[in-house]
Amino acid sequence: MKNNKKIALFGGSFDPVHTDHFNMAKACHDKLGFEEVWIIPTFLNPFKSSTKTSNEERLNLLNLIFENEDYIKIDQFEMNNQRVTTTYETVSHFKKMYPYYDFSFVIGSDNLNRLEEWNNFDELINLVNFIVFERSNNYKKEVAQKYNLPIYYFENNYLSSTKIRELEDLKLLIPKVNDYINYHLLYLDIRMKPFMDEQRYQHCLNVGEMAAKLAELNNIDPQKAKVAGTLHDITKRWSEEKQIAYLTKYEKALLGEPKPVWHSYTGAFHLKYDWLINDEEIINAVYNHTVGCEEMTTLDMIVFCADKISVERDYEDVQYYREECFKDLKTGFIKLLINQYDVAIKTHGIEAIGDKLLKTYNFYVKGDN
Repeated sequence: MKNNKKIALFGGSFDPVHTDHFNMAKACHDKLGFEEVWIIPTFLNPFKSSTKTSNEERLNLLNLIFENEDYIKIDQFEMNNQRVTTTYETVSHFKKMYPYYDFSFVIGSDNLNRLEEWNNFDELINLVNFIVFERSNNYKKEVAQKYNLPIYYFENNYLSSTKIRELEDLKLLIPKVNDYINYHLLYLDIRMKPFMDEQRYQHCLNVGEMAAKLAELNNIDPQKAKVAGTLHDITKRWSEEKQIAYLTKYEKALLGEPKPVWHSYTGAFHLKYDWLINDEEIINAVYNHTVGCEEMTTLDMIVFCADKISVERDYEDVQYYREECFKDLKTGFIKLLINQYDVAIKTHGIEAIGDKLLKTYNFYVKGDN
């Protein structure tokens, strides 16, 4: 018996999936009458040299964004092929598997610019109907006219995965997707490497790993500690002008602190307002990682210590401080704080060490509480 179920096939890298992908899929169901939308993440897009995240992470994000949409099916046909799979192969596969289904293939209008370059295009254009959503007004309208392809409209935020990887337009991203990306530290090489040298980048990774180890011993979420540790120096290599601009915008009084610690505060602001990290414990741990504060949380102490005992550190007695931190976090923290205070006094004099280090030292060492 025939079943002419209308299915929209929606392929792409989804690296990462974003709000416009979601809205296009929803428009297929709600406005165009498709009973189901099958999301088909690529193993590798034929026009791209690589994906930026693993198959597992892209699938996790797809499952997350579509978790409440019962008309969605996420199909791993192309991923399971472990090679570049052309749209012609994919459509042919599904038409063979489900001969009585009525398939259409979803693309954004930007795909029209190279549509005729797709493998087996002459066969493909006769094999399946295309559903074209207008992503922008800049596309080859003559291609749509030539093949009589209707252009559909949807709730368009003009997002792109490239921009999201580069921290642009995150406010238009569905929050749970952004939270997942941040919590799992996706796209770090894109988001961090352009703004620091390789040595600093490696230090950040090492601090993240050290923070996770300390967290496991102190009943703190290791991944949360890893996030805070990895991102602690995110603005370390910013220019002085940019540091000043952020401090002026978000907490001007911090300009009175020594310049070498400014990155603690600008880093926290950058993560909160640009990365849209909404976990205040992570933000505070970055904020407090250089000179601390009164009444440090366990996570604050973890990141403070991890920064100073990370695996590449080789200053005198660093192994002693590592052992102390792993024996008892608070004891190790206080010993590191005393060492930092003594070095700062010796190097810069008490007048130049800043209010925050002095308050932290007085609170934990002198007991001014």
